Amino acid sequence: MKQSKKRVIVITGSIGTGKSTAVSIIRKMGFQVLDSDKIVHEGYNIGSELYQEVVACYGKKILNDEGSINRQKLGKLVFNNEDKLKCLNDIVHVYVINELMNGVNNSKDEVVFLDIPLVLEEKDKEISYGLKYDEVWLIYVSKKTQIERLIKRAENENKKPEDVLKIIEKQLPIEKKKSMVDDIINNEGTVEDLEKNIKELFKLKNIRW
Repeated sequence: MKQSKKRVIVITGSIGTGKSTAVSIIRKMGFQVLDSDKIVHEGYNIGSELYQEVVACYGKKILNDEGSINRQKLGKLVFNNEDKLKCLNDIVHVYVINELMNGVNNSKDEVVFLDIPLVLEEKDKEISYGLKYDEVWLIYVSKKTQIERLIKRAENENKKPEDVLKIIEKQLPIEKKKSMVDDIINNEGTVEDLEKNIKELFKLKNIRW
């Protein structure tokens, strides 16, 4: 999808590939990165547009005593109900994409990055809702490395590795994603290696920092 005026690049990657680290490096290089997860998180704040739409759809039964949305109650409500889950996903997707595109339009930068973890899983739906971009860059590691890093992360966070690994199965296989993107940034090495790989791609793309 072509975005006029500005160059819009989506950064994506499966769980455990180091996308967040890559985004931090790109920000450190002086670029704006609009974070879709942050938009969702802030969108649930009391009084926001997303908050009002979710409450209108599901009622006050999903609220805590002080009026904030109880994520656990909302999750239980939609978990086994396909229609209610679809309704929630549609509300959230439309809100996030509108916020991302507003952020792009309001940015004074020539190059703007969008951090969208599941852009490939939801590609057709997001485009139909108005998401526009020029390129997708994938932060990549092999599935073996992905699993090793997730197990280590689970142990550090006192979580069950098997629970964390289940998330991989809900995402497109990392090898399939390689064929769906414009560029691949390898993150099999150290953070320093990742930064070097990112800067090499920037040079290749004639993006100055």
